[in-house]
Amino acid sequence: MKKTCSIFALILLLAMSLCTPALAASEYGVIYDETDELGSATLTMQGEQTLPELSETLGIDLRVDVLTQISYDSIADAAAGIYARYGYGYGEEREGATLTILMEPQDTGTYAMPADGWCVYANLSEERGSSQALADVIRTAVEPSMAQQAWNGEDITMSAVALTQAVYDMAQAAEDYILTNCPPGAPDPEVPEQPETPENPEPGGAGEGQDPEPDSVGMQYVFDISDLLTYEEWEELETQAAEISNRQHCGVYFALVDDFTDYGDGGVYEITYQLYHGSELGFGKDRDGIIVLLSMEERDYAMFVYGEYAEYAFDDFGQEKLEERFLDDFGDNDWYGGISDYLDACDEFLTKASEGKPVRSSPWPKVGAAVGISCLMAGGICFLLLRGMKSVRQKKEADAYLTEGGLHLTQQYDRYTHTTETRTKIEKESSSSESGGGGSGRSGKF
Repeated sequence: MKKTCSIFALILLLAMSLCTPALAASEYGVIYDETDELGSATLTMQGEQTLPELSETLGIDLRVDVLTQISYDSIADAAAGIYARYGYGYGEEREGATLTILMEPQDTGTYAMPADGWCVYANLSEERGSSQALADVIRTAVEPSMAQQAWNGEDITMSAVALTQAVYDMAQAAEDYILTNCPPGAPDPEVPEQPETPENPEPGGAGEGQDPEPDSVGMQYVFDISDLLTYEEWEELETQAAEISNRQHCGVYFALVDDFTDYGDGGVYEITYQLYHGSELGFGKDRDGIIVLLSMEERDYAMFVYGEYAEYAFDDFGQEKLEERFLDDFGDNDWYGGISDYLDACDEFLTKASEGKPVRSSPWPKVGAAVGISCLMAGGICFLLLRGMKSVRQKKEADAYLTEGGLHLTQQYDRYTHTTETRTKIEKESSSSESGGGGSGRSGKF
């Protein structure tokens, strides 16, 4: 009886030690969050779809662990210990990589990451390459998202956004490294790739010179639903938008769709802000951000700015000036150039706003115009008064006040000389200011 109780107690303790990771896995998949404060729709998609699908493609296990306490001497020891204890890893060699973050509880009820409170752990077989090299590549990619200001406990929303970006960067870095240096092995031999020389079949999988699948990593900043960009163009723009958004702490987004009416009722501006809120875009507690949407069906366009800081950087005048920097490119069907110019302009405007010098209209041209008009009016009045004044000298004879020959009516006739033709240039439909959705913006045609 005593032996039976001991076994039952051991089983119970083992179940309790494993229940937390199991619960986390049911919500976030391979992303484990002990704080229960960092979740979002995007993070759930990353944990349940992006990382598992990429792990299957690359042949390595990709996981993220956010802990609130550790019993190890360091976060690095904790990462290695958890990897071994919970059987992380893909295949017989248990290959994989993990991002481990320590978030300590604060007196304010939130969580903060201590200095050096995160690490990347990797395990690769000797046949595939260096575990340390893979860990270093992922660490370099993730490091910008682990800035202390995003994890200091003051704004847990900022930490959640940083975690989402870190997961994206981790997936991208792992994919690039594995496909370049040690792509997965050949497919099942029952389904051969029909090589030219059957005796020496070449290994399958994505290797050198083969593009990765465009949908292997989800779009988070540049949404090319119309498939107008090449994968290389999209990847470059997506990376640029992510870097600007994280550095400026303001989301910068762009969307290319076939027909905005496929996404709901209302005009293009209403659909744009509905997409912004429905996708939970934006940075920080105010979800600051800006998004531009192009709809190809009728060449409709809309810009939506949301959040106090974003609207400070892009007020009505700023939105108009921003539009002038990129909209003409789309009129020429230059999608890559237009989006690139848009991202550069957003970076410039946000930099000026961070320096306390946002883009604003100058009052001096209006003042100068008003002064000039006033001077012209005053000068014209003085000129007319001077013309009406004649030298006066009194005459003694009354006939001195009559014109020579008296008053005569003379004949008058018209002679045709020329015709004046006035032409008015027809301008393309311009954009107009909009409001709604809790923010402001513009819409029109391109």
